[in-house]
Amino acid sequence: MSKKVAYDFSVDSIVSVDAPAGTSPDDLEQQVLEKLMDRLLSRDITIRFENIFDHATGAYNEDWSEEDDKGE
Repeated sequence: MSKKVAYDFSVDSIVSVDAPAGTSPDDLEQQVLEKLMDRLLSRDITIRFENIFDHATGAYNEDWSEEDDKGE
């Protein structure tokens, strides 16, 4: 069985919503989530690979092609 690691990604897309001046950003969360979901469903977002986390060692690595342990 091969070794499993966690591949971490971030969503790097700006979502803007219209609201009256002085509105608390906290009050706009639902609108932002709805707009982000619409963009997600239409695949209009930017997803960026960040790093790999090895649960066994607690180490982070940005080299996704590293194959130092095949679990054999």
